[in-house]
Amino acid sequence: MSPRLLFLFAQACLFLKQHARALQALEALLRETPDHPRAWSIAGFLYAEKGRHADAIAAFERALALAPGDAATLFNLGFVLQKAGRHEEAIGRLARAVELSPSLDRAWYGLGISLIHCGRFGEAIERLTEAARLQPLNPYPRYQLAAAWFKLGEPEKVRAEYRRLKRFDPKVAAHVRADFGVPRDGDEVD
Repeated sequence: MSPRLLFLFAQACLFLKQHARALQALEALLRETPDHPRAWSIAGFLYAEKGRHADAIAAFERALALAPGDAATLFNLGFVLQKAGRHEEAIGRLARAVELSPSLDRAWYGLGISLIHCGRFGEAIERLTEAARLQPLNPYPRYQLAAAWFKLGEPEKVRAEYRRLKRFDPKVAAHVRADFGVPRDGDEVD
């Protein structure tokens, strides 16, 4: 089968959620055509999905060697680095992803998470604030903002995040209250 047909077959398998077959097709394609950045990137995604972090990282790095300005691949590499506990490395990839694609809210969020893991709470707050701005109805950046403010010893800021969350996601707001000790008198919505 030609490389073009292998790639089309892999894409069809992905669409049909036949990920094992898609990965087999991509691996065959990459043996014949190792300079196909999109195939490396998709293979990285599929490796990550299977928990094969080392293979995923290698595939994403290969994709980026061939197409260094691909923000989605940088995001995916940063995400897998996070899953592997390599937060310092993830920060660099995610920061580059948001530089290339400032509207990539997931990358802003991931960057904030890795910054929290590295104890860089002030920077995390800036990145998570941007993630929350880009996706205002996603409660998770707000939860992580509360976590960062908690680590910085700012109970009023934690309470403010709780109040924001309570307006649109009471379940996550309840987790903020439980996890960060927001007192009952913080229940009032401004």
